[in-house]
Amino acid sequence: MEIFALAMLLLFSVVGFAAIFFTTFGTFIIILGALIYSFMTGWAVLDLKILAILLTLYFCGEVLEYLFVIVGAKRFGASNAATAGAIIGGIVGALAGVALLGVGIVIGTFLGIFLGAFLVEYTIHKDLLKSLKAGAGGVIGRLGSIAAKVVLAAIMFFIIVSRILDAGVVFR
Repeated sequence: MEIFALAMLLLFSVVGFAAIFFTTFGTFIIILGALIYSFMTGWAVLDLKILAILLTLYFCGEVLEYLFVIVGAKRFGASNAATAGAIIGGIVGALAGVALLGVGIVIGTFLGIFLGAFLVEYTIHKDLLKSLKAGAGGVIGRLGSIAAKVVLAAIMFFIIVSRILDAGVVFR
């Protein structure tokens, strides 16, 4: 059972890490894998304290997701309304991208962020250059959020692997 639980954890971790680049749910998939592993092993290795730490890292990643888009858009001159447009556009774009069997989620998210900021900024200020900058800033912010989530996922992996090695699970 431990080998199967470990295989499930590995599968969820790899899929979760890859998903960071495609969706906003990558770190959530890692948490889900850790939860399944914990349940299957009777909470012996990854207990509630460790799961709480992993959950905290997940929530930090979700907060950073939006903060990076906001900061990116604002740094490039987006108005508050255009920043909200970037966030809403990213969500709508991601949902529209799912319709393409999930493949379009990356394109949909980036295009949605860009168009959301661009269209709102252009509607308000009628300035093409400023609107293009606002859209680009939102996209750059999204790239920053991906980088932050990769770091958080690496920390999560380190915690999980450390606990598994400390428990001697691999050597049983």
